Amino acid sequence: MSDSTTAPEQKLAYYHDVKHQIRNGDLFLFRGRYLVSKLFERLTHSYYSHAAIVAWWDDRLMILQAEGVGIQAIPLSVAVAEYPGRADWYRLRRDDYPDVDRGLRIMLAEAKADLGMSYGYVDLAKALWGYLKKVKLSDPVSPKGLYCSEYVERCYDRGDISLTGRPDIATFPQQIAESPHVQYMYSIRHDPTKPDDRRRDDVTG
Repeated sequence: MSDSTTAPEQKLAYYHDVKHQIRNGDLFLFRGRYLVSKLFERLTHSYYSHAAIVAWWDDRLMILQAEGVGIQAIPLSVAVAEYPGRADWYRLRRDDYPDVDRGLRIMLAEAKADLGMSYGYVDLAKALWGYLKKVKLSDPVSPKGLYCSEYVERCYDRGDISLTGRPDIATFPQQIAESPHVQYMYSIRHDPTKPDDRRRDDVTG
């Protein structure tokens, strides 16, 4: 990981205007204003503090993520509207991977199978220790919990779509952002002039 906290030049877009351009397997990276987010960013010299996977479930656009309550799926519209910080959409460079459609199916199956798993506080502590002490870490064979970017990298690895080429446990959000296999698209905001449809718009369009 670089020691830079720089971010891509910001391009703003409203969620309602771009949601139908977002594809299965894209990612969202978040820069939070929570105290724990700021601490994580400072410790890891990262711009981002959270990572999540995008998935269409029928007509609903969701993100799958590992947070303090565990691994969960929530509507992307809710995450964008309610997250206290910057929400950046990154597109997976699909041409970088052979048989990417099959890989994405496997990746999303893994992501859904992990729903309900505990948050990986122990793995996060190990990852921070390994990063600060420059110690190489190996992935646990059967993890009992996953933290956000560990979950993301683990799921893509299962589909042979490694984003960073690093062990899952040693992957932070910033490294995903710096991957040559993803491209920054927009920083997404909820449009306050639209009706408050955060729990409907993924279905109704």
